[in-house]
Amino acid sequence: MIKNSLGLIFLFAVCVSTAQQNLVVYKGATIHIGNGQVIEKGYLGIANGKVLFCSEKIDAGFANATNIDVTGKHIYPGIICMSNIMGLNEIEAVRATLDFKETGEINPNVRSLIAYNTDSKVIPTALSNGILYTQPVPQGGLISGMSSLMRTSAWNWEDAVYKADDGVHLNWPEEIRYTGWWAEQGNAQQLKNEKELRTIKEFFEQADQYNRIAKPNVFNARLDAMKGVLNGTKNLYVHAESAKSIIAVIQFKKQYPNMRLVLVDANDAWMVKEQIKESNLQVVINNVHQLPKHNHSDIDQPYKTVAELVRAGITVAIGHNGYWEVRNLMFNAGTTVNYGLSKEEALQCITYNAAKIIGVDKTIGSLEAGKDATFIISSGDILDMRTSVVERAFMEGKEIDLDNQQKQLYRKYKEKYQLK
Repeated sequence: MIKNSLGLIFLFAVCVSTAQQNLVVYKGATIHIGNGQVIEKGYLGIANGKVLFCSEKIDAGFANATNIDVTGKHIYPGIICMSNIMGLNEIEAVRATLDFKETGEINPNVRSLIAYNTDSKVIPTALSNGILYTQPVPQGGLISGMSSLMRTSAWNWEDAVYKADDGVHLNWPEEIRYTGWWAEQGNAQQLKNEKELRTIKEFFEQADQYNRIAKPNVFNARLDAMKGVLNGTKNLYVHAESAKSIIAVIQFKKQYPNMRLVLVDANDAWMVKEQIKESNLQVVINNVHQLPKHNHSDIDQPYKTVAELVRAGITVAIGHNGYWEVRNLMFNAGTTVNYGLSKEEALQCITYNAAKIIGVDKTIGSLEAGKDATFIISSGDILDMRTSVVERAFMEGKEIDLDNQQKQLYRKYKEKYQLK
């Protein structure tokens, strides 16, 4: 017993000694932890790819650490962009580079991660702005497939995967009936939506029955892919914009209480925020920079929606549809600062909250002790396009190259024409 105790003490001492030998301390920067806290002129200690400490002062026991002075800089957690097709789409006019949509209406077994192109020229433009993780999402149909959380710097898709198959994406038919002189067309659209709703509900009933069987006689890939959704181990991301559709989704969830449901593209969520909070749903708001969906809405409603949901106690992340536009995610979050959020709350929407929704908040999303050393160093406020200049980035302890094709072309022609 004494030998075992001595062995444990020795092992612990060796681990602490090794951590101290590999310790790098970034000192003097304004550290935005990602959980709402800010440390002015703080110390960030990194050892063996993990955050060892993040504090206002450094312990005397770490005197032998490698110190890097970053006074005047800002340190942030790595940015996470949810709900986009970056890595699945390269050139819109070249069909062979479009790999985000599968044929058919029901495809929960489709996996976006195997189509993720790490050699894309678009990904480095987002990486150089501080986006270290992305969630490529399949498109089209009623059930599009499964998304995954991917690194934006990797050799191939296997190397890029951070969390595989985090959830299935469902496109909810809009619960809107158009009327007027075009009423016949409106009725036809309503009949189409009703048919799609029946298809969704029937499929979920089949999947529920299928996954109650321990060993089905016939394997069904589509039904089997829903197992994690129905037992609550994977998210069900429901893309629903209108208030009426969101209410319908809330009613639908009551049939499957174990499901972890996340609303995406929920532009009208501000109208029904009480019901969303009561149902304990999380929300992903895409594309803050857009016009309101309704003529009667305030012109700045898209800018205010995130703050209204946060004030209601709802966990909100900000995402960005599209692919090349993803690099502007931080500035979308920055806009919400002028419309009700604090800077740290806006930062949470693209770091900690996104990690929490995806289910990786124990390892990334904030600069707390024990988490992966995934962070960026900027010379200014990363939420402000006028001052945001990402100088260095670290992914799980490894420094990442921030170069991209646009920077290369800039240097090339600057040298050619001898510009200063």
